[in-house]
Amino acid sequence: MQWQPTARTTLPMAALTSALVLGLAAPAPASPAQSADPRSAGSPRGGDLGRAVLGPTDGWAAADGGTTGGSAATAAEVHHVDSWPEFQAALGGADARGSTTPRIVYVEGELDAFERADGTRASCDDFAAQAGFSQADYIAAFDPVTWDYTVTPDEMAALQDLQDAAADVQAMQTQQHIGSNTTVIGVGDDARIVGANLRIRDADDVIVRNLTVSDSTDCFPEWDPSDTGAGNWNSRYDNISIWTSTHVWIDHNTLDSGDLPPSELRTVYGRPYEVHDGLLDITHSSDLVTVSYNVLGEHDKTMLIGSSDSRTDDRGTLRVSIHHNWFQDIGQRAPRVRYGQVHVYNNLYTQTQAEGFSYYWGAGRESALYVENNDLYLADGADPADVVAYWGGTAITETGNRVDRRAVDLLALYNAANPEQPLLDDAGWTPQWHDRIQPVQAVRATVRVKAGAGFLS
Repeated sequence: MQWQPTARTTLPMAALTSALVLGLAAPAPASPAQSADPRSAGSPRGGDLGRAVLGPTDGWAAADGGTTGGSAATAAEVHHVDSWPEFQAALGGADARGSTTPRIVYVEGELDAFERADGTRASCDDFAAQAGFSQADYIAAFDPVTWDYTVTPDEMAALQDLQDAAADVQAMQTQQHIGSNTTVIGVGDDARIVGANLRIRDADDVIVRNLTVSDSTDCFPEWDPSDTGAGNWNSRYDNISIWTSTHVWIDHNTLDSGDLPPSELRTVYGRPYEVHDGLLDITHSSDLVTVSYNVLGEHDKTMLIGSSDSRTDDRGTLRVSIHHNWFQDIGQRAPRVRYGQVHVYNNLYTQTQAEGFSYYWGAGRESALYVENNDLYLADGADPADVVAYWGGTAITETGNRVDRRAVDLLALYNAANPEQPLLDDAGWTPQWHDRIQPVQAVRATVRVKAGAGFLS
């Protein structure tokens, strides 16, 4: 009998009901006596979690000087916020992207990214009206029967320009950059940010902990008829995006789709009207990142590492460690990797339904995935051969993982099912930046008790 998640697996849903237009290299690892939980090594004397730093061997973000976030912040740069406008101001507002000032931002309660500075709440319709755009007109400009536009090329280009303008209006309201030398941390067990895209771009040394970040809704999804044989709706915003940034620690957060998980999306042109992109994407030559003790789900495109096959600048970057996270009812990308050396260990994967599941570990171009001691529970009808997926890669190291409490050679299952696109069994490197790697039998109990927002003290 398969193990089924308890009520602890149910993610808190966002209070926000999203409005859609149309109504629609490395010292020896720590000894086994060390705790795998970064709280013990990372918490400063006195217990101020805002000044906690990453443990000295805890994943790739510990390399090359480590990750300390805003631990050096002066008293003037320690902020307590309980609204979205206060949060934006505390991070430096529009100037946050280039900021290097050490700062700590404590988040209290729920922050609604649609809240304006005057206390009123913006809507998708407001963003559209400000740009003079209609998403309804945009949708109607494509004929799914003929797969052609119903307007002239010039008219379509004008619509796309207006959509871009409306998206820019939304981004001004709901997207916030986090600058270098910053810690953002939730207070207690109910700190959450709803409707936002938190973007760590062109930054070094950033910590985000103990937050629920939910429902990064894009008011204006784009239709791409060439995406798959049936077309797709694509969105601009991740809950958390990491671009061209280094030394980033994402720890003890809960990331989800809020009130619009994949099962609740309407269809347009026969495809899900997808208003979300990733939960946590790490792209554009970002490097030295540790992702630990987070809960991610229910969501489709969960974690992308690497921007595109053509972005060869990513070579030598995208070194990421992913451990003790709980992936719940996700569709794909847990993670999907291009170029990077990515260590995926001691994570828990649970499914309650096979519908919507595509794969977990995507081996993309020049990727070096090292996947070990992860504990997987698949829903009835899901095929273990689908856990590994080919996305142009050549190899993956896959060892010590189990499915439904049984040791399974998942790479062998993949290769047997996909003889035309086989993957070799050696990714070409051995991870050194990590604390104790737990036996796979201990993963579920550890992750269920410790992962997610609200479990730091």
